[in-house]
Amino acid sequence: MPEHNQPNPGDHAIIIVGAGPAGLSTALHLAELAPELVPQCVVLESSHHPRPKLCGGGILPDGERILSGLGLDLDEVPRCDVDWAHFDFDGRGMRLRGERQGYYAFRTIRRHEFDAWLAEKARQRGILIHEETQVTKVLPEAGGVTLHTSRGEYRARVVVGADGSNSMVRRVLPSRAGLHVARLLEVITEAQPETSFHDQADSYFDFWVVPHGIRGYTWDFPALEGGRPVRVRGVFDSNVSTRPPTLSLSAALAQELHRHGLDLDDYQLEGFPIRWFDPRGTFSAPGILLAGDAAGADALYGEGISLALGYGRLAAYAVREAFAQQDFSFRTYRSTLLRSEMGKALRWRTWLARVFYRFRFPLVQAFFWHRLGPAIEWVVRRVVIGWAERELKQHK
Repeated sequence: MPEHNQPNPGDHAIIIVGAGPAGLSTALHLAELAPELVPQCVVLESSHHPRPKLCGGGILPDGERILSGLGLDLDEVPRCDVDWAHFDFDGRGMRLRGERQGYYAFRTIRRHEFDAWLAEKARQRGILIHEETQVTKVLPEAGGVTLHTSRGEYRARVVVGADGSNSMVRRVLPSRAGLHVARLLEVITEAQPETSFHDQADSYFDFWVVPHGIRGYTWDFPALEGGRPVRVRGVFDSNVSTRPPTLSLSAALAQELHRHGLDLDDYQLEGFPIRWFDPRGTFSAPGILLAGDAAGADALYGEGISLALGYGRLAAYAVREAFAQQDFSFRTYRSTLLRSEMGKALRWRTWLARVFYRFRFPLVQAFFWHRLGPAIEWVVRRVVIGWAERELKQHK
């Protein structure tokens, strides 16, 4: 194991739990905003990079804007440029891409490659990462937080919980919000067959499952797996309603694959949860704050990567201010998050998910996607995406 990954339990000023996009973005932003804190910071990762990570792998321009602000170039990572994003109901609807002429809709990466790349960039900037260190218990105490781990006991003045939807850190925070967890199933298939009606360079979100009680869509993205073109396909259920669907996720995905001449039994099926954002939630406590999926991802589409990178920026600012003011209450973190452009986008997405997915009638869904394309595009561009650029303009 490399020397920089050797465990060194003990006292640290800052511990970031989770070496995914949210945790590494927090560390990288700290290196930019408060480099004097870097020697006192450690990132704990339960696995070892590169590690498998289930994810559709889409990164919107918002995420690239955050990376660019850190001096990082996504072109260093194997990726696909998605030409158009199609939003359909039963195979017909509208399409979107970037506002500049010739610009792609978004990019797709494989998470094990992206996260390993981001971890290496963090190490190059002096960030200490302790891999294969599983946090088993979080104990808030006067003057800090103690973490029990598989490597020993760690103590810190500040702990950033960036440990995903099943966050161990989040469990010690009281919350007024309920448990909101979306469900996803995913398979990796060969590149698009020539007989298919989907274009190889495009991505597809099809809401045909909504009338069946699945509050989401099936998706089909191009991607690269070990340099080989593949398709990442899946089904997403935001789970914004407790009313059970009439079609299971696996049956929905099987039907979608059948439309393309594929058999679900021929592929490895994997699933994972996503905790989505609730503005009523609790995001901090004395000595503790949450970032990324631990705080909440997108309820409307299940997007996580770009938002995780944005969370890291907000968390780093909060940590810097805490040490500058010697006030570790983080009492303003929630209001700062909700007032941020990213927070506003997340609030809109949660509201839109709760409203939009109520319309289960096929004729209503067809009307949305077949007739209201310009109106939907206006809403998407104004309140759903573009938050990173709006945030930048505010801070100029």
